[in-house]
Amino acid sequence: MITKLLPAYDPTLFQGAIPYYVDYRPRYPEAVYRLIQESFHLDGRGRLLDLGCGIGLVALTLEAQFEEVIGIDPDPEMLRVAIQESERQNAQKITWKQGLAEEITGDLGSFRLVTIGRAFHWMDKPTVLQRSYERLDSSHLTDSSKSGIAIIQTEKDIWSNDSEWAQNVLTVIKKWLGERRRVGNTTVPLLYQSDLEILESSPYKQIEKHTIDFQKQWTVNTFIGYLYSTAYCRRDYISDIPAFEADIRAALLASEPSGVFVEDIPITVYLGFKA
Repeated sequence: MITKLLPAYDPTLFQGAIPYYVDYRPRYPEAVYRLIQESFHLDGRGRLLDLGCGIGLVALTLEAQFEEVIGIDPDPEMLRVAIQESERQNAQKITWKQGLAEEITGDLGSFRLVTIGRAFHWMDKPTVLQRSYERLDSSHLTDSSKSGIAIIQTEKDIWSNDSEWAQNVLTVIKKWLGERRRVGNTTVPLLYQSDLEILESSPYKQIEKHTIDFQKQWTVNTFIGYLYSTAYCRRDYISDIPAFEADIRAALLASEPSGVFVEDIPITVYLGFKA
Protein backbone atom coordinates (compact mmCIF):
# COMPACT_ATOMS: atom_id res chain seq x y z
CA MET A 1 0.00 0.00 0.00
CA ILE A 2 1.16 3.56 -0.79
CA THR A 3 0.64 6.14 1.96
CA LYS A 4 0.06 9.63 0.54
CA LEU A 5 1.75 12.63 2.16
CA LEU A 6 0.34 15.06 -0.42
CA PRO A 7 -3.19 15.36 -1.84
CA ALA A 8 -2.06 15.46 -5.48
CA TYR A 9 0.98 15.21 -7.72
CA ASP A 10 1.50 15.78 -11.45
CA PRO A 11 3.20 12.55 -12.61
CA THR A 12 3.96 13.64 -16.17
CA LEU A 13 7.74 13.89 -15.70
CA PHE A 14 8.33 10.17 -16.30
CA GLN A 15 4.97 9.38 -17.87
CA GLY A 16 5.35 6.24 -19.96
CA ALA A 17 9.04 5.93 -19.08
CA ILE A 18 8.83 3.65 -16.02
CA PRO A 19 9.07 0.27 -17.86
CA TYR A 20 12.19 1.53 -19.65
CA TYR A 21 13.50 2.89 -16.34
CA VAL A 22 13.21 -0.54 -14.75
CA ASP A 23 14.84 -2.39 -17.64
CA TYR A 24 17.54 0.00 -18.83
CA ARG A 25 18.70 2.35 -16.06
CA PRO A 26 22.18 1.42 -14.75
CA ARG A 27 22.28 0.26 -11.13
CA TYR A 28 24.74 1.67 -8.61
CA PRO A 29 27.88 -0.42 -8.12
CA GLU A 30 28.56 -2.12 -4.80
CA ALA A 31 31.34 0.40 -4.06
CA VAL A 32 28.71 3.12 -3.57
CA TYR A 33 26.91 1.19 -0.85
CA ARG A 34 30.17 0.10 0.76
CA LEU A 35 31.26 3.74 1.03
CA ILE A 36 27.98 4.69 2.72
CA GLN A 37 28.09 1.74 5.10
CA GLU A 38 31.67 2.38 6.16
CA SER A 39 31.32 6.17 6.42
CA PHE A 40 28.32 6.00 8.74
CA HIS A 41 29.32 2.75 10.50
CA LEU A 42 25.97 1.16 9.70
CA ASP A 43 25.26 -1.80 11.94
CA GLY A 44 21.56 -2.65 11.68
CA ARG A 45 20.39 0.02 14.12
CA GLY A 46 18.30 3.11 13.49
CA ARG A 47 16.06 4.19 10.64
CA LEU A 48 16.75 5.17 7.02
CA LEU A 49 14.85 7.87 5.10
CA ASP A 50 15.29 7.50 1.33
CA LEU A 51 14.06 10.63 -0.46
CA GLY A 52 13.14 10.51 -4.14
CA CYS A 53 13.33 6.75 -3.77
CA GLY A 54 12.07 6.01 -7.28
CA ILE A 55 11.80 2.27 -7.87
CA GLY A 56 13.53 1.57 -4.56
CA LEU A 57 17.10 0.77 -5.58
CA VAL A 58 18.81 2.41 -2.59
CA ALA A 59 16.19 1.54 0.02
CA LEU A 60 16.12 -2.12 -0.95
CA THR A 61 19.90 -2.44 -1.01
CA LEU A 62 20.40 -0.79 2.39
CA GLU A 63 17.39 -2.31 4.14
CA ALA A 64 19.48 -4.89 6.01
CA GLN A 65 21.55 -2.11 7.60
CA PHE A 66 18.58 -0.60 9.49
CA GLU A 67 15.71 -1.46 11.79
CA GLU A 68 13.24 0.40 9.57
CA VAL A 69 13.29 2.14 6.18
CA ILE A 70 10.97 4.83 4.79
CA GLY A 71 11.03 5.46 1.03
CA ILE A 72 9.35 8.62 -0.29
CA ASP A 73 8.69 9.55 -3.92
CA PRO A 74 6.07 11.73 -5.65
CA ASP A 75 5.55 9.34 -8.58
CA PRO A 76 2.93 6.64 -7.88
CA GLU A 77 4.12 4.48 -10.78
CA MET A 78 7.67 4.45 -9.42
CA LEU A 79 6.32 3.44 -6.03
CA ARG A 80 4.25 0.61 -7.47
CA VAL A 81 7.41 -0.87 -8.95
CA ALA A 82 9.21 -0.41 -5.61
CA ILE A 83 6.40 -2.22 -3.79
CA GLN A 84 6.45 -5.10 -6.26
CA GLU A 85 10.20 -5.49 -5.90
CA SER A 86 10.10 -5.29 -2.09
CA GLU A 87 7.46 -8.01 -2.06
CA ARG A 88 9.57 -10.11 -4.41
CA GLN A 89 12.58 -9.69 -2.12
CA ASN A 90 10.48 -10.14 1.04
CA ALA A 91 11.78 -6.78 2.28
CA GLN A 92 9.47 -6.36 5.26
CA LYS A 93 11.14 -3.38 6.94
CA ILE A 94 10.33 -0.82 4.22
CA THR A 95 7.32 1.52 4.14
CA TRP A 96 6.67 3.42 0.91
CA LYS A 97 5.06 6.87 0.97
CA GLN A 98 3.96 9.14 -1.86
CA GLY A 99 5.09 12.71 -1.37
CA LEU A 100 7.71 15.36 -1.99
CA ALA A 101 11.05 15.54 -0.20
CA GLU A 102 10.41 19.26 0.36
CA GLU A 103 7.30 18.44 2.39
CA ILE A 104 8.66 16.00 4.99
CA THR A 105 7.63 16.78 8.57
CA GLY A 106 8.20 15.60 12.10
CA ASP A 107 5.35 13.10 11.72
CA LEU A 108 7.85 10.77 10.05
CA GLY A 109 9.92 10.57 13.22
CA SER A 110 13.69 10.70 13.42
CA PHE A 111 16.31 8.90 11.35
CA ARG A 112 19.91 7.83 11.49
CA LEU A 113 20.59 8.38 7.79
CA VAL A 114 18.98 10.18 4.85
CA THR A 115 19.77 9.07 1.30
CA ILE A 116 18.99 10.67 -2.05
CA GLY A 117 19.87 8.62 -5.11
CA ARG A 118 19.92 10.29 -8.55
CA ALA A 119 17.01 12.56 -7.59
CA PHE A 120 18.62 15.59 -5.93
CA HIS A 121 18.56 17.54 -9.21
CA TRP A 122 14.74 17.45 -9.21
CA MET A 123 14.48 18.95 -5.71
CA ASP A 124 14.48 22.33 -4.02
CA LYS A 125 17.91 21.54 -2.65
CA PRO A 126 18.26 24.03 0.25
CA THR A 127 14.79 23.18 1.54
CA VAL A 128 15.40 19.43 1.36
CA LEU A 129 18.76 19.74 3.10
CA GLN A 130 17.25 21.82 5.91
CA ARG A 131 14.24 19.56 6.43
CA SER A 132 16.23 16.35 6.23
CA TYR A 133 18.76 17.67 8.75
CA GLU A 134 15.92 18.35 11.17
CA ARG A 135 14.84 14.72 10.90
CA LEU A 136 18.21 13.32 11.97
CA ASP A 137 18.88 12.16 15.51
CA SER A 138 22.31 10.92 16.55
CA SER A 139 21.80 11.15 20.32
CA HIS A 140 21.42 7.40 20.76
CA LEU A 141 24.48 6.47 18.70
CA THR A 142 27.89 5.53 20.06
CA ASP A 143 30.97 7.66 19.40
CA SER A 144 31.97 5.49 16.44
CA SER A 145 28.55 5.77 14.77
CA LYS A 146 27.46 8.75 12.71
CA SER A 147 24.25 10.35 11.48
CA GLY A 148 23.90 12.31 8.26
CA ILE A 149 23.05 12.35 4.57
CA ALA A 150 24.37 10.55 1.48
CA ILE A 151 23.56 11.99 -1.95
CA ILE A 152 24.34 9.88 -5.02
CA GLN A 153 24.75 11.69 -8.32
CA THR A 154 25.65 10.54 -11.81
CA GLU A 155 26.63 13.94 -13.12
CA LYS A 156 27.73 12.82 -16.57
CA ASP A 157 25.21 11.81 -19.22
CA ILE A 158 24.66 12.16 -22.95
CA TRP A 159 24.49 15.96 -22.57
CA SER A 160 27.95 16.16 -20.99
CA ASN A 161 29.70 13.16 -22.59
CA ASP A 162 32.33 14.32 -25.08
CA SER A 163 32.94 10.92 -26.70
CA GLU A 164 32.27 10.73 -30.45
CA TRP A 165 29.35 8.31 -30.23
CA ALA A 166 27.64 10.32 -27.47
CA GLN A 167 27.98 13.57 -29.39
CA ASN A 168 26.52 11.89 -32.48
CA VAL A 169 23.52 10.75 -30.43
CA LEU A 170 23.09 14.21 -28.90
CA THR A 171 22.99 15.73 -32.38
CA VAL A 172 20.08 13.41 -33.24
CA ILE A 173 18.24 14.23 -30.00
CA LYS A 174 18.58 17.96 -30.63
CA LYS A 175 17.38 17.49 -34.21
CA TRP A 176 14.19 15.82 -32.98
CA LEU A 177 13.58 17.59 -29.66
CA GLY A 178 15.32 20.95 -29.83
CA GLU A 179 18.55 22.47 -28.53
CA ARG A 180 17.45 22.81 -24.89
CA ARG A 181 17.20 19.73 -22.72
CA ARG A 182 13.56 18.88 -22.05
CA VAL A 183 12.10 18.19 -18.62
CA GLY A 184 8.50 17.14 -19.03
CA ASN A 185 6.72 20.12 -20.54
CA THR A 186 9.60 22.56 -20.02
CA THR A 187 13.41 22.69 -20.29
CA VAL A 188 16.24 22.45 -17.76
CA PRO A 189 16.96 25.82 -16.07
CA LEU A 190 20.47 27.19 -15.84
CA LEU A 191 22.13 26.44 -12.49
CA TYR A 192 24.53 28.80 -10.78
CA GLN A 193 25.51 26.84 -7.66
CA SER A 194 27.14 23.44 -7.50
CA ASP A 195 25.79 20.71 -5.25
CA LEU A 196 28.94 21.00 -3.15
CA GLU A 197 28.39 24.73 -2.63
CA ILE A 198 24.77 24.15 -1.68
CA LEU A 199 25.76 21.44 0.80
CA GLU A 200 28.43 23.65 2.32
CA SER A 201 25.77 26.32 2.88
CA SER A 202 23.44 23.82 4.59
CA PRO A 203 23.34 22.78 8.27
CA TYR A 204 25.35 19.64 7.47
CA LYS A 205 28.95 19.50 8.67
CA GLN A 206 32.13 17.78 7.48
CA ILE A 207 31.01 17.70 3.86
CA GLU A 208 32.79 15.06 1.79
CA LYS A 209 32.82 14.48 -1.96
CA HIS A 210 33.76 11.03 -3.28
CA THR A 211 34.05 9.92 -6.90
CA ILE A 212 33.61 6.27 -7.87
CA ASP A 213 34.57 5.21 -11.38
CA PHE A 214 31.92 3.17 -13.16
CA GLN A 215 31.54 1.87 -16.70
CA LYS A 216 28.39 0.75 -18.47
CA GLN A 217 28.40 -1.33 -21.64
CA TRP A 218 25.58 -0.58 -24.07
CA THR A 219 24.29 -2.11 -27.27
CA VAL A 220 22.31 -0.06 -29.77
CA ASN A 221 19.02 -1.52 -28.49
CA THR A 222 19.78 -1.10 -24.78
CA PHE A 223 20.89 2.49 -25.29
CA ILE A 224 17.69 3.34 -27.13
CA GLY A 225 15.81 1.77 -24.22
CA TYR A 226 17.82 3.92 -21.82
CA LEU A 227 16.95 7.08 -23.76
CA TYR A 228 13.25 6.27 -23.40
CA SER A 229 13.76 6.00 -19.61
CA THR A 230 14.83 9.63 -19.33
CA ALA A 231 12.77 12.75 -18.74
CA TYR A 232 14.47 14.46 -21.69
CA CYS A 233 13.81 11.78 -24.35
CA ARG A 234 10.54 10.10 -23.46
CA ARG A 235 9.11 7.95 -26.22
CA ASP A 236 5.94 10.02 -26.41
CA TYR A 237 7.99 13.11 -27.31
CA ILE A 238 8.99 11.50 -30.62
CA SER A 239 6.71 12.18 -33.58
CA ASP A 240 8.05 9.29 -35.71
CA ILE A 241 9.50 6.42 -33.64
CA PRO A 242 10.91 4.31 -36.54
CA ALA A 243 12.62 7.33 -38.11
CA PHE A 244 14.04 8.49 -34.78
CA GLU A 245 15.39 5.05 -33.93
CA ALA A 246 16.89 4.75 -37.41
CA ASP A 247 18.71 8.05 -36.85
CA ILE A 248 20.01 6.89 -33.45
CA ARG A 249 21.19 3.57 -34.88
CA ALA A 250 22.98 5.30 -37.74
CA ALA A 251 24.65 7.75 -35.36
CA LEU A 252 25.86 4.99 -33.03
CA LEU A 253 27.06 2.63 -35.74
CA ALA A 254 28.91 5.42 -37.52
CA SER A 255 31.09 5.72 -34.41
CA GLU A 256 31.30 2.04 -33.49
CA PRO A 257 30.36 -0.49 -36.21
CA SER A 258 30.39 -3.34 -33.66
CA GLY A 259 27.30 -1.86 -32.03
CA VAL A 260 28.81 -2.16 -28.54
CA PHE A 261 29.66 1.00 -26.62
CA VAL A 262 31.33 1.60 -23.26
CA GLU A 263 30.28 4.68 -21.34
CA ASP A 264 32.28 6.09 -18.43
CA ILE A 265 29.78 7.14 -15.77
CA PRO A 266 31.65 8.53 -12.76
CA ILE A 267 29.44 8.49 -9.69
CA THR A 268 29.70 11.31 -7.17
CA VAL A 269 28.69 10.61 -3.59
CA TYR A 270 28.29 13.60 -1.28
CA LEU A 271 28.31 12.92 2.45
CA GLY A 272 27.24 15.33 5.16
CA PHE A 273 27.18 14.71 8.89
CA LYS A 274 25.11 15.97 11.78
CA ALA A 275 27.24 17.59 14.46
